[in-house]
Amino acid sequence: MKLSDFPLESIGLPAALVNWPAGGAVLINSALRAIMGDRLSADQVPAFEDINALLGGQLQDLNPESETSITQEIKIGRKRYSYVFTTGIIVNEEMSAVLLLGVDKSDALKAEAKLTSYVGIIEENNRELQRLANTDPLTGTSNRRALFNRFQDLTQQIPDFHCTVSILDIDHFKRYNDEYGHDFGDSVLKTFAEQVRVQLADRAIFARIGGEEFCVVDYSGSSEVAKGKLQGALDMVRDLQLATPKTETVNITFSAGVAEYGKDGETLDDLLKNADRALYYAKANGRSCVIPYSADLFEKRDTTLIARVDSLKARE
Repeated sequence: MKLSDFPLESIGLPAALVNWPAGGAVLINSALRAIMGDRLSADQVPAFEDINALLGGQLQDLNPESETSITQEIKIGRKRYSYVFTTGIIVNEEMSAVLLLGVDKSDALKAEAKLTSYVGIIEENNRELQRLANTDPLTGTSNRRALFNRFQDLTQQIPDFHCTVSILDIDHFKRYNDEYGHDFGDSVLKTFAEQVRVQLADRAIFARIGGEEFCVVDYSGSSEVAKGKLQGALDMVRDLQLATPKTETVNITFSAGVAEYGKDGETLDDLLKNADRALYYAKANGRSCVIPYSADLFEKRDTTLIARVDSLKARE
């Protein structure tokens, strides 16, 4: 390929091809000619000296084998621009030349700033997607997926990890939906979640795991402290007066079953299973109470209570 055959115009950036190392022959594209402005007449063929002058004399001392760029301030009209020309050697049987590609540094900075802005937007969108993927959309609590992920993280990150796992179930929730409509049912769920969240310490996971069922993983202290917080939440919820669409008010309560890490299981699945067993007993025992799991829960001789549990399970 001859110097004159090089497709310089298709590059799109200010570009020049300079015969190297001999100098002499020079080819430029229209983008670079526009930068040179009055330095060249419309039909003038640029010489090596013209490009060298544009670059402040740096071209004549250029060693493209070791230098990869030339930075030069160039006046265009009344403004000055700082251009960076990257250099590359083109060698074949027909020619040996240096290719110069120019980029306005301010454009580069703008592009970098825009890229940084786009990256920031993408990162923010990713954070929002992550939040949505781990959050119950109605109540704003964690969802089941987030509960299991966070529990696994805690067991791996905290030495001598200990916690209580509780399942909370809003009493008679189906009645609220059937009698007052699903909008009121949603309001009950949101109010319940807000009130329980107030009672929890920072070192707790609060998640909606389905329907009217919620889970609390409390790793802030002893199991007695955790049960005390649940009782406090129950007292607070019980005192609420919720206005219904029928211009009357209702109280809400919940039942809870509690399992202790280590004693009642070491996996979240096992702890949830045992907390759920204790929850059934809480419901069969009159609801609106907090019942801890114990291994002999099913061995108690209260046949009336066991019958209630069996009846509840049959209806689920």
